[in-house]
Amino acid sequence: MNEVVLEALKVLGAGMGAVFVVLMLFYFIVKGLQKIFPPTE
Repeated sequence: MNEVVLEALKVLGAGMGAVFVVLMLFYFIVKGLQKIFPPTE
């Protein structure tokens, strides 16, 4: 039982970490595009 819980926590941590990394990557891509193409109003 303990090994199963430990493995589940590892998978959960990896999944949450991957989501966080993808969101940060998307954020920096958007910021970079805003620097290259500034919004014109």
